[in-house]
Amino acid sequence: MRQVRPREFIHSWYLLLMSFFTLIFFLINRKLYLDFPLTLFLLFIFFKSGLKISSFRRMLFYALFFSFTLFMINIIYPSIALKTGEIYNIGYFQIYHGTLVKSAQTMARLFLVSLLSLSSGKVVDYSKVVLYLLVHKGLKLFWGYPLLLALNSIVLFKKEYERIRINARLRDLPLKDKLSLFFPLLVFAIRHSQRGALSLVTRGLNQEKNFYFNYDTSESDKKILFLFWMIYLLVVAATFL
Repeated sequence: MRQVRPREFIHSWYLLLMSFFTLIFFLINRKLYLDFPLTLFLLFIFFKSGLKISSFRRMLFYALFFSFTLFMINIIYPSIALKTGEIYNIGYFQIYHGTLVKSAQTMARLFLVSLLSLSSGKVVDYSKVVLYLLVHKGLKLFWGYPLLLALNSIVLFKKEYERIRINARLRDLPLKDKLSLFFPLLVFAIRHSQRGALSLVTRGLNQEKNFYFNYDTSESDKKILFLFWMIYLLVVAATFL
């Protein structure tokens, strides 16, 4: 029986726009508490768009590990400008209050940026984004189809790497020999790029190409995007208060 793919909750193009502008706001905003409304809204959209709990837990760990590592680096090697306020002696380390506050803020913001970046990369269908730009936004086929080829290559490279890794494990190869197995992956990449380029040339792609699907957005997509812009503008306005 053919498995029917469920309809996505919101168009990937709008999902990419929301993720991009949210990350831009995180980078320029100085009031940390204003980041949380956008974070909660986007996480809700991500889960409705198919983000799995298991994947979210894994990305939560990665984001927390990365941000906490930077937090410890800032604590151990603080800048001179942050050596202000009360001093806390913990073992062999002296931690300044100014360093602690600034490092905690940086860690929280980096955690949110990392978490949303990883989550958006998991749910956004970039192939559909490129096709939408080709059909509706005037992206030239000269750029669009090589992008689609590159996106498809990522999936194929992952599968080829898994085959190589399993092959090395079955042969019980030592580490030095396992590293040499990356050369077949390089050969695969070169052959795939040659086949892809030959396929594009032989198909005679040009700007007169017809598309069987319009990859258009729906009214519900536009309503969700409108709700996002309302929340976004309110949060941006709150930064000036």
